[in-house]
Amino acid sequence: MRKILLAAMLAAAFIAQDAHSSAESRKSGKLYKAARADMKKGLYLTAYDKLSEAYWLDPFNDGALKEMDRITKSFKKNLAKWCEYDFEQKAYGTAFLFYTQGDYKNAVKEWEKVLTVKENREVRDYYEYISGELKKGMEKECLLYGGKAKADREKAEKIEEEEKEKKRAVKKAPAPAPKPVSKAAPPPAQPPPLKIDKAKAEKYYNEGLQQYSQGYLKLAVASWQNTLKYDPGHTRAQRALTRAEKMLKANE
Repeated sequence: MRKILLAAMLAAAFIAQDAHSSAESRKSGKLYKAARADMKKGLYLTAYDKLSEAYWLDPFNDGALKEMDRITKSFKKNLAKWCEYDFEQKAYGTAFLFYTQGDYKNAVKEWEKVLTVKENREVRDYYEYISGELKKGMEKECLLYGGKAKADREKAEKIEEEEKEKKRAVKKAPAPAPKPVSKAAPPPAQPPPLKIDKAKAEKYYNEGLQQYSQGYLKLAVASWQNTLKYDPGHTRAQRALTRAEKMLKANE
């Protein structure tokens, strides 16, 4: 009976994990589509941020990875041409490359040049946000994989959730007074909890993403194994590790 119960619990855990992974893959796909729409509007900074988060959520979203590479190469290719006749576009492209490489101070300098020529809502938003974060002592890793677009969305989601909580609190009836609890024997001692370090886990996950994007499958596998060592419930790393290991076996 215990074996049957254990099997059922394991099956439920795998189903929940698959459902969570599928949700992240769907979110990755939505971000990819949103980024494509932003590119049509000329919002390349915003689009790149969304593509990088799409890749962060699902390292096997090849479309996001290829689009990030295509945009970057396009800006690098056209910079020399823009230097000759389009100061604004040259400054935008230079700032884009600095920003995506994590060189935020130089990105801010180039955005200032754009804004001296013409007001640009996207550039203005990025300029004010990154300038403010730099004054706070922001570290490069703060905006890795998602950047300002991710920070903006998370802030909006937090505000929306707080509003929902307020509405639920108003509707919720007062809880009945607690009944007196009779003295009982102390609960049995529990085993020490598993030491989880989500910061280290995320660090190794991001390293794995970079290694995978550069074609270093074995290094990526090792990094994602370290992710699961510090956070066994890291579903993105679990999914990435499984696929990467299959790719390694196929290449043997």
